[in-house]
Amino acid sequence: MKSKAAIGNHPLHPAFVVIPIGSFFGALVGDVAYQVTASMFWYQFAYYTMLIGVISALWAAIFGFVDYFGVRMSEAGKRVATTHMAINLAGVVLYAINLWLRYGNAAALGGMWRVAFGLEVVTFAALCVSGWLGGQLSYEHKVGVVENADPDATRIGAEEPADPREAFNRTRGMQG
Repeated sequence: MKSKAAIGNHPLHPAFVVIPIGSFFGALVGDVAYQVTASMFWYQFAYYTMLIGVISALWAAIFGFVDYFGVRMSEAGKRVATTHMAINLAGVVLYAINLWLRYGNAAALGGMWRVAFGLEVVTFAALCVSGWLGGQLSYEHKVGVVENADPDATRIGAEEPADPREAFNRTRGMQG
């Protein structure tokens, strides 16, 4: 079910999510470094990478919304997509709250550091789950996938056993 927000056959949502993912990971790294060193450089680094993450997540979400509302999905795929979207939207809201807690170095200087750091760890963990679900949308539910673009790949995919253990055993039989 081809993406409605794509350049050629390449969907834009997965292309743009790497920016917020990297930014949120950078914020976590910065906060761990701040926790260890108490250097305000790392506190500021985490703040600005988190800000970049929120802005770029909203940008990536535009393309996710286009596909959510524009791509025909199976019922199971729609459930996964809805969960994926809900977690991501909640994550952006939590990161925005976190930015508010940190504004003007307030979390570091005002005693809210543990709250801000804990909120970040929980939010990042939730976004990891959401990323897994995003992969599930593509690889299991074929959302954003151009079916039959490569006839050989389509044939090979149709011949693949549904059970990975059977595929492993088939591969081992070819080698021996």
